[in-house]
Amino acid sequence: MQKYSFLPFAARVLKVVGWIVLVVGVIGSIVFGIMTGNASNGALGGLAGTLTGILFAVGGIIVSFLGWVFLLATSELFYLFMDVEENTRNTAERMLKESD
Repeated sequence: MQKYSFLPFAARVLKVVGWIVLVVGVIGSIVFGIMTGNASNGALGGLAGTLTGILFAVGGIIVSFLGWVFLLATSELFYLFMDVEENTRNTAERMLKESD
C-alpha cells in the first residue's frame, strides 16, 4: 500500500520541469547573449556589447544549470522521504511481530 499518492507525481513533475528549465534556460541564454552582443553601436560599443552578451549567456547557462540541479535534487528528496517512511513502517511492523 502506498501511503502518499501525490508525492510520486510531484517528484515526476519536478524532474520534467527541471529538464525544461535546463533546455529553455540554455537556449534562451544563448539567444539573449547573441541579441545583446549584436545590439551595440560603434567599434568600442561592439566589443563591450560582445563581452556583455557572452557574460549574459554564460551567467544564464550557470543559473539554468543550478535551477536544474535544485529541481532534480528536490525530486530525489521526495523519493528519499517516501523510502524512509516505508522502511520505518516495515521496521515498526517487524518489531511488533517479534514482541508478540
